[in-house]
Amino acid sequence: MKLIRNIIVVLALILLGVVIGFALGGQGDGGGDVETPSSASTSATSTRPVADTATRGSGSEGTGAPTAVPTATEGSGGESAPADGEWGVVVRVADGDTLTVRFDSGEEETLRLLDIDTPETVHPSRPEECFGAQASDYTKTLMRQRVRVEPMGRDRYGRLLAYVWTGDGEDGVLWNVRLLEEGLAVYNDFGNPGRYADRTRAAAEEAMLAGVGLWSACEIGERPTVVPTQVVGAGCPQGCVSQPDPSCSIKGNVNTSRDTKIYHVEGESSSYARVNMREGEGDLWFCTRAEAEANGFRAPRQ
Repeated sequence: MKLIRNIIVVLALILLGVVIGFALGGQGDGGGDVETPSSASTSATSTRPVADTATRGSGSEGTGAPTAVPTATEGSGGESAPADGEWGVVVRVADGDTLTVRFDSGEEETLRLLDIDTPETVHPSRPEECFGAQASDYTKTLMRQRVRVEPMGRDRYGRLLAYVWTGDGEDGVLWNVRLLEEGLAVYNDFGNPGRYADRTRAAAEEAMLAGVGLWSACEIGERPTVVPTQVVGAGCPQGCVSQPDPSCSIKGNVNTSRDTKIYHVEGESSSYARVNMREGEGDLWFCTRAEAEANGFRAPRQ
């Protein structure tokens, strides 16, 4: 009986162990179920920074797009204004190298074009200079046009020193250079050359060598044009300091000691060969007698 009792106890213990084992196994499976929401939470947490990063990136791109897109477009051909330029509309033109632009921001600025000097047309103490009207009229073609302004500081009058561009991409034109190419200005950086000084200097030299614009018609001194002269073939109604054409051979001679102004016609005046034309002292060339007489010169007495 004792043996049977012991067997029963052992069996009971074995059964209890089995029950306990099943119970412990069930709790392990339940722990796996608990980790599933934990994994989802971890996944959500790791995803948010990515979403935040994407949002910040989009914001950055949105802010940069207005600047980046025009810059990329204008950069084609290497003729564009740089990113720090600002678009506006030309609302006034004072002369060839001075204009006023109303920027897209609503502000207006008077600009002085860099590296160039055009003949005077509105100077308070100097008369209109040779080719001044042509330079002024040429820049007036920019009226009401959109331009891009690249500023480089201010002058002593408070004007914005600038390069001015017209058009986009391959059609972009640096107006400072264009005026020089057309012979409507001379190179002058006033001791402060801009970033495109090499280009403006080269354009001025080419125009001078080609004899275009003012280089074909004007006396160039310290100022771009200081003596009124006429285009070759157009006559000398106001007198020309230098002989513009072989057909304009009448010499207008000023004798300051006698206060006389006499013109000499080649082949008619015995003094013609002896008259030395002195530039800057009042002597002038004329194409016709009428021009000479209209400027106060008379024929020599026989």
